[in-house]
Amino acid sequence: MNSNIKIYSFILLIISTIFSSACNSVTIAPNNHFAYITNQGDNTVSVIDSQKNQVINTIKVGKAPVGVAVSSQLQRAYISNVESQDISVINTHNNMVTETLKIKGSPVGLALSPDSKTLYAADWFDNRVLAISTDTNHTTREVIVGDAPAGLVVSPDNQRLYVANRDSNDIAVIDTTTLTIKKRIPVGNHPFGLTVSASGLWLISVNVKEDTVSIINTKTNDQQKVKVGYHPYCAAMSLDENTLYVTNTQDDSVTVINLATKKIITTIEVGSTPEGISIDYANHRAYVANWGSNNVSVIDTKTNKLVTTIKTGDKSRAFGQFILHKQ
Repeated sequence: MNSNIKIYSFILLIISTIFSSACNSVTIAPNNHFAYITNQGDNTVSVIDSQKNQVINTIKVGKAPVGVAVSSQLQRAYISNVESQDISVINTHNNMVTETLKIKGSPVGLALSPDSKTLYAADWFDNRVLAISTDTNHTTREVIVGDAPAGLVVSPDNQRLYVANRDSNDIAVIDTTTLTIKKRIPVGNHPFGLTVSASGLWLISVNVKEDTVSIINTKTNDQQKVKVGYHPYCAAMSLDENTLYVTNTQDDSVTVINLATKKIITTIEVGSTPEGISIDYANHRAYVANWGSNNVSVIDTKTNKLVTTIKTGDKSRAFGQFILHKQ
């Protein structure tokens, strides 16, 4: 009898250990997401661990970094440095700059193709976009777009590149294969930040001097404008395409919009002069880079409440998609 009890107890112990380990692995398994925040004032990039919500590394890059694009596939972060006229390439495994791509111009906005084979850079002063291969050859093509190109985004099917031309008040739609302009979409006054939905159906233009966002149906070309805060800058969309987050630089706020109704859900107070915004979908957090207060505001996208504020570098901008999943 005692022998049977011991065997039974041993079996229970094994089962308990297995289930305990399984639960622990689910509970503690990290979502290895990191935010790469450009700090224009001190020529650095702050790396934020989204699990800890704290800066884990500060990387020296070129002069006046602004734009950022990240690739989980390549494990790279690309940083546009306006004043040194180059792009810093960061190996996100060790957070070291491994390469500097010289640009004869002033790169601002950056975007990567969905397959991570092409890096697009908007040359603010020369009114062009560069298409740079991400392999070791860095083969470069270019296309003249509009006046003062800023924000860039690539359609999920990798067929179209959208470019916001600030001083032309339009979006250039570029065929990514031929690198030719297929059409122009007139939007509001001074478009800057762009974002596109996961399905590719919705394209958003943030119109700085009009205090609006243009919500564009890419299939029908129908467009609707929604009034937001004062001097909006960038936008990010929820994965289910229901919610849009817009940073307002002169209101120190983020406007939250219901995309189905085109109505404002709420307005969230953040740091001073918020610019770049990206969403960590796995952890349900939106990260907002605040240029004026040198920090990043973290918003819970389930409750649309401010969670915490993270100190970063001088004049944080993070213009582009800056949330990376480390494999």
